[in-house]
Amino acid sequence: MDQLFAAHGGKKLHHANLIYGGAGEDPLGIALRLSAILLCKTNTACGTCRSCKRVEKLEHPDLNFTFPFVSGGNTGTADDFLKEFRSALLKNPFLDPDSWQRQITSKNQQLQIPVKEIQNLQQKLSLTAAEGGNRVLIIWMPEQIKAAASNKLLKLIEEPLPNTFIILVSHRKNKLLPTIVSRCAPWSCKPLNESSFNQHFANSPGQTKRLLSMVFAPNLGAAITAYDDPESTQIDRFAEWMRTCYKGVPVEITSAVNELASLPKESVKTLILRSLHFLERGFYHNVQNTSTNATDLGEINVQKLSSAVVPKGAADITQSLSSCLLDLERNIHVKTTLTHTSYALHSAFRGN
Repeated sequence: MDQLFAAHGGKKLHHANLIYGGAGEDPLGIALRLSAILLCKTNTACGTCRSCKRVEKLEHPDLNFTFPFVSGGNTGTADDFLKEFRSALLKNPFLDPDSWQRQITSKNQQLQIPVKEIQNLQQKLSLTAAEGGNRVLIIWMPEQIKAAASNKLLKLIEEPLPNTFIILVSHRKNKLLPTIVSRCAPWSCKPLNESSFNQHFANSPGQTKRLLSMVFAPNLGAAITAYDDPESTQIDRFAEWMRTCYKGVPVEITSAVNELASLPKESVKTLILRSLHFLERGFYHNVQNTSTNATDLGEINVQKLSSAVVPKGAADITQSLSSCLLDLERNIHVKTTLTHTSYALHSAFRGN
């Protein structure tokens, strides 16, 4: 990201910037650092001026946020959830989409940025800057903008207002309209590494660090959320499902599927994503060559699980879970999808 800040220092910063990278990693934090520089009285993010202190609290009047939210608010815009968003981001500077969704809804509601929110932004940006300097708009997860609103966002980017900077923070750049991507200066963030986890959880018990790293890395934001709520790792549910699939007893598989299908759909999707991630880290990071203690996470020992799977099975497991996630996103019946996946996992574990 040195090039991004160098562009600002050389007065070559584009008015529309796209910062992209993994969920729960650096993109959102970098957008806030850039905002602090743009709004600082000395253009350095000094940290001591009134503007910097207000940015630090996410309360600067010329720092605007747009983010996905659920329907049902009073205004139908992100303003309905601005207080919750500020609180979540201050508590977790690596805030990830799943943590945000679970904070504002427990139902099967989709996060989105509707047309009304883009219209709300247009109105806000048409006003004079409160501090008389720059204005910054951070759009978190622009990939969640409804199709009908994308053209309005495009117009906002194509017709820049004086001293106004738009920062798009994306975790799924490939989901954005090519026309939007082409009109922004792109900045890619490197994935966080193991040291980021070790540094953040330096004072935590060893097994806790191993669990959070194995389940979430490089998504530090999800790990921070899970640290306060260990059950949210879903490691126990994951372990039980894997044991059931490995055994392949039809009655037990049916029982496991019924239990999983009773969860909110977004929770099931999160479990599939984490299972996929967890198993890939287990197999592809060659945990068979690490000590048993390092891979014993309490509910499940990754070393024992990965050593029980042949190489072909590892590839089949990845394919089965990926297909399951795709089917869930396409709204195929949850029980049907999970049943098919469970038997496919059984075959994969056995190398069939």
